[in-house]
Amino acid sequence: NRPQPRPSVTNKMHGRLKVKTTAEQEEEKRKEREKKLKIYKAANRQIVEKRRSGELDDELLRITGQVLQSNPDDTTLWNIRREVFEKYFEKGSKHTAEDGEGELMLTEMALQKNPKSYGAWSHRAWAMAAFPNMDWDRELRLCNLLLEQDERNFNGWDYRRLVCQHAKVPLEKELSFTMDKIAANFSNYSAWHYRSSLLPKVHPGSREGTVKEDVLLEEYSLVQNATFTDPGDQSGWFYHRWLTGREKPALDFLLFCVSRETRTVTLHLTQQIRIQEVELTVRMNGVPLLLAWHAPSTLLCSPLWYADIPGDALVGDYDSEWKATVRSRDNAEAHALLSVKASEQEARFTGNIPRNHLFSCELSAARTSVLEKELEVCQALHELEPQNKWPMLTCVLLMRALDGSGFREGIEKFLVELLTIDPMRSGYYQDLKSKFVMEIALEGLDANVERVSFAGKELTCLHHADHLALARDVDLSRNRIRSLRSLCFLHNVVRLDLSGNRVLTCLGLEELPHLEWLSLEDNEISSLDGLVPLKTCRKLTTLLLKGNPVCEYEKDLPSFLTQVKIFDDSSA
Repeated sequence: NRPQPRPSVTNKMHGRLKVKTTAEQEEEKRKEREKKLKIYKAANRQIVEKRRSGELDDELLRITGQVLQSNPDDTTLWNIRREVFEKYFEKGSKHTAEDGEGELMLTEMALQKNPKSYGAWSHRAWAMAAFPNMDWDRELRLCNLLLEQDERNFNGWDYRRLVCQHAKVPLEKELSFTMDKIAANFSNYSAWHYRSSLLPKVHPGSREGTVKEDVLLEEYSLVQNATFTDPGDQSGWFYHRWLTGREKPALDFLLFCVSRETRTVTLHLTQQIRIQEVELTVRMNGVPLLLAWHAPSTLLCSPLWYADIPGDALVGDYDSEWKATVRSRDNAEAHALLSVKASEQEARFTGNIPRNHLFSCELSAARTSVLEKELEVCQALHELEPQNKWPMLTCVLLMRALDGSGFREGIEKFLVELLTIDPMRSGYYQDLKSKFVMEIALEGLDANVERVSFAGKELTCLHHADHLALARDVDLSRNRIRSLRSLCFLHNVVRLDLSGNRVLTCLGLEELPHLEWLSLEDNEISSLDGLVPLKTCRKLTTLLLKGNPVCEYEKDLPSFLTQVKIFDDSSA
């Protein structure tokens, strides 16, 4: 028999226990909550009134302190306390280490109430910086003690990093600290994450943000211990993924195109840039041109940029030499040279990166050897735990890093298995497969190709559409695409086939300046609103919509899209 809960006893009457009923207990709790709420609201009204009247004084500190002990997540009250102290600071008072200790004590009480209170942690950081002669070394010891008690408190980890900066703790010592935490518990995700941010600083590689290869390769043995100890824990696997991930490509040109026909300059870079954060110049015959750069659609950060050529350039029957230069804030620099013949309507520079390495970096012999061994280990772990998704996903990423084309069948096999054992993330695996399919296809295309087909490849999304910037005829029919947002990069497309997909809206197709023919047959566009972006495609004359629910508004289409002349073309 299950033990019965002890009754709630208030007192004895006539030698017998008086037992409270559940209803009575709930009523008492309700009254207690109402009492606390009444006090809380009254205190808040008083705080607001004093602040409104400019009474930033000790009483306001006292009231806010009392409220914050019971509700440390009220960010406004922490801000009010700072306002009070800043007023005192201006007068030269309450600016001692003792005053700072009082604020630290208040945050300690608040953090006992809620150890992950953003407001309390933020106020503690402010107090340590605002008051003089604060003991950063003692604060570091307190942080270490906290992380021994709660190693997963990410607020504590963030605060500790701030403390380490002020305490001037060597980065090498911090790297050792992460090792100690990982050794104590392989599941310490915060320690793995911190380690990934420290390695590029302690052991920098040849480019900013990279790690020396020999150090990086040594890390695999560390993470291998973690993944074998607990194959189901994600912390080590995510770190493994960071190790395997492709380094950020060096800043370089993938395309530099000058067109007499459209009077535009097109630049395609290996990195996404904000135009105001780089120095970008284009010279014709040594003379810099004043160009207004714009990215596709409303993008602020893009790898693809266009500019209209000024009216006095490219005029006349003569050859011209063009040079584009881009320089980033970290002084990375890239150049592209182009000769435009008098007889040419368009000239292109397609970069120096080999097509087979557009989406993968060349691996050294040492790194190839380590990755091959890691693949063998993960395959062995998969055989031991066939229902564990992490070894399978890691095999996929390792295969792609080593040789995406060579391991194509193996990658597809694992992705199919992942869809079966982890259906909750089926969308992610399908999108990952689509990404690999697009990468392999693009690496096999000629850089100057203008007609491309990805029909029937089971794509669920469109990665790397910026590599199709000069394509004029694009076939994406018979896939499972829902979103068209990445198609804003198809700046030169004239004919676009999207039939047989799952498109709901034409967002992404707005302002395609050369689009003339578009098929959206057999999709899921249900209203005229889904066609609104096409109003900005000024050259669009043929639109195929058969097989969409929106066809019930067929009579309204001519007045809705006035530039379109043909809404159905059975002979197309």
